[in-house]
Amino acid sequence: MLRITIAETATEQRWTLEGRLVQPWVGELKTCWKNRHRAQNGRTCTVDLGGVTFIDNSGLRFLRTMSKEGTQFIATGIYTKHVLEQLKAGTRHGPFVWFLCLFAAFLASVIACSSSTNVKPELGKRNAKQEFKAHLNPKSESNPSTFDLTAGPGGTLCPHS
Repeated sequence: MLRITIAETATEQRWTLEGRLVQPWVGELKTCWKNRHRAQNGRTCTVDLGGVTFIDNSGLRFLRTMSKEGTQFIATGIYTKHVLEQLKAGTRHGPFVWFLCLFAAFLASVIACSSSTNVKPELGKRNAKQEFKAHLNPKSESNPSTFDLTAGPGGTLCPHS
C-alpha cells in the first residue's frame, strides 16, 4: 500500500509518500502525478520519501522520471538514501555487486581454510597435497592415496570452520 499526501503552498508543492513504492501503487502515483503536478511557475516540487519502506524497479524508474523534471527528494532512512544515490549516479550495479560479494565470500572461505590448517612437523617430507589429505583424515596416513572428505570435524572440507 502507498499513501500519497500533497501539500501546496505559494512556493512549494510537497508530495509525501508512505509505504511501498511498487506496482500497482506506482501506477496510481503516475496518475496522481499527471493530474496534480503542475508547471512550477517558480515553485519547487519536493517529494518526501521518509515513510517509504521499499522501492521496486518500476518505482525507481518513476523516481528517475520525476528527477528529470526537476523534483527534489527528501530521504531520511538508509535505504531511501541509498536508492537516491543510485538514482543520482544513474547506475545499476545490482548483478555486479552480487557477484562481487559472492566472490569475496568464497575467497574468505578459502583463506580461512588454508590459514587454519596445521602442518605437523613429521609430515614435512611430503608435498602439500599429501599433507592436506593427511590433515583431513589422519586415519588414512598409511595410505595417502585414499581419503574420506567427510571424516573431518563437521564433515566439511574446512576442518576448522
